[in-house]
Amino acid sequence: MATATTNPKLDTQEKAMCKAINAFRAQHGKPPLKVSVALTRAAEWMSHDMAKHDNLDHVDSKGRDFDERMDAFGYTKPTKGENIAAGHSDAAATLAQWKNSPPHRANLLKSKLKVVGVGRARNLDSAFGWYWTADFGGTVTKTMPI
Repeated sequence: MATATTNPKLDTQEKAMCKAINAFRAQHGKPPLKVSVALTRAAEWMSHDMAKHDNLDHVDSKGRDFDERMDAFGYTKPTKGENIAAGHSDAAATLAQWKNSPPHRANLLKSKLKVVGVGRARNLDSAFGWYWTADFGGTVTKTMPI
């Protein structure tokens, strides 16, 4: 797992999620999102935190909401959003969950968004097994390739 100072690396399903989010946005006339280093770090940390603590919630084990957590990982810009999900290992099934949930769908299609960070984590001893986070922002900061 990346820390606030290491460079994150996306696994194949995380890359697939970034591409699928952008494909979904394109279907609805929205521009693609770039992948933010800071938001990827924040999303990866959150997914691991949820898996470790067997908890599906936007408030992490340190009591931070997504806005505070993104700030802690260096993304201090004003426009932010977060999607979380659990239960599926793959991007397609997780994205389907978000598409079918009105508030999550709204985050995916928000016009003001410019960047995304995605992370997933696994804990076989937890209720859901797999945990996903997508953190969104409206200002482009340091990015990385998909």
